[in-house]
Amino acid sequence: RQQYSSEKKTDATRPQYTLPPKYARVARSVLSYFLPQYQAQNIGKELYRVSSTYPQFQEFWVTECKLPESFQTWFSTSSLYVWMMLVRIRADPNAKHYNQELVDCFFRDAEKKIRDSGVKSGRIVNDTLKDLVSSYKGTVMSLDEGLARSDAVLAAAIWRNLVPSDSAILEIDAVTEYVRKQLARLDKVTLEQLIQGEFVFDPII
Repeated sequence: RQQYSSEKKTDATRPQYTLPPKYARVARSVLSYFLPQYQAQNIGKELYRVSSTYPQFQEFWVTECKLPESFQTWFSTSSLYVWMMLVRIRADPNAKHYNQELVDCFFRDAEKKIRDSGVKSGRIVNDTLKDLVSSYKGTVMSLDEGLARSDAVLAAAIWRNLVPSDSAILEIDAVTEYVRKQLARLDKVTLEQLIQGEFVFDPII
């Protein structure tokens, strides 16, 4: 009579297949080259999610800085937070992959907001996006220069690109100090903590 057992039978003589060492090294090398590119999409989305959920849009940027509650205000202030995230991940060995996806997410969001506002013409959308890309590049260059040189140069970049008002001196000073503090905080956070949602930007004031 046949007996049944819950234990699985194992075949001790079953051959174990492994790659020869030289092929294993090649496989690891190929995977290490392509893996960051495959991971970049998800990582970039998470980095943009952190960058796009900054606090106080209405309370500070609109009310305190007296900026219009408009798409352009959203875009310029979002550019600041995206830039701070880019500064943080530049030192990562795979930064070029993550940077590109982060910026792509930003502009996909911008395109969605343009279309959601009622713009139907593809030509108008494309022309607007081209102008936004040019504006974004100028903002990044100005902020990079300010970061590298001095608070005065950084404040001037914030004034030109975010708060173009001669009566918002205190607010510009507050943003300048805020940027330095947030970059210092970001510098202490690992990439893993960022993509796991363990970092949020502080309120400005």
